[in-house]
Amino acid sequence: MTLVGVLREILLFPVKSVPGSSLTAAELGPDGLLGDRGHAVVDEAGRVLAAKRNPALRGLALAGDPLEPRLRTPDGTALADFLAVPGARLAPVDGGARQVAPVHLVSLGQRREPDAGDSSRANLVVEFGADEPPAADLQGWTCSIGAAVLRLGGAPRHCAGLFAQVATGGVLRVGDEVRVNPPG
Repeated sequence: MTLVGVLREILLFPVKSVPGSSLTAAELGPDGLLGDRGHAVVDEAGRVLAAKRNPALRGLALAGDPLEPRLRTPDGTALADFLAVPGARLAPVDGGARQVAPVHLVSLGQRREPDAGDSSRANLVVEFGADEPPAADLQGWTCSIGAAVLRLGGAPRHCAGLFAQVATGGVLRVGDEVRVNPPG
C-alpha cells in the first residue's frame, strides 16, 4: 500500500530553540534542511541553551541568512542581558544542534490526535487524508517528496510525527507530492 499526500509546509529553524520560519522551498541534504539548527545560543562556557530551561529563547527573532543567522531581542537589549545568562552568544554548532535525526516530519492528521503534543518544531508538514494509518505503522517506510527520499524512523517522545534520515537529498517545494511506501 502506498500512501499519497501533499507537502503543506516547510519549517526551518536556523537556531535551536528559537522560532523559525516557513518556506516555500528548501534544499534537503544528508544532514537535513540546509541551514536547519546549525546554530545555537550558548552560555559563557559554550554549553547549548534550550528553551526548556531558558524559555526566553522563544522570544527572540531571527534575522539574516539561515546559514549566518542573527538574533534580535524584543526590547533591543543585549542577548546575555535579555536571557539573564552571562556570556550568552550565538554560535555555530558542529554537525548541527539536532538531538535525534536530521528531519522531523508530521502529518496534519497526526497533529489532530488527542495526545499529539506540540509538533510546532517539525520541519515538514504533510497532508494525507482520512485513510492515514497511525504514525507508528509508518516506521521503517520510505517517504519520497519530489526527488528527495527519507527513511521514516522513530517517533518523538513528546509530540506527533516521525523522525527521518535522509536517503537522497533534493529540493523540496510546498505542494510537492508525498509518497510513503512500505519497506521492501
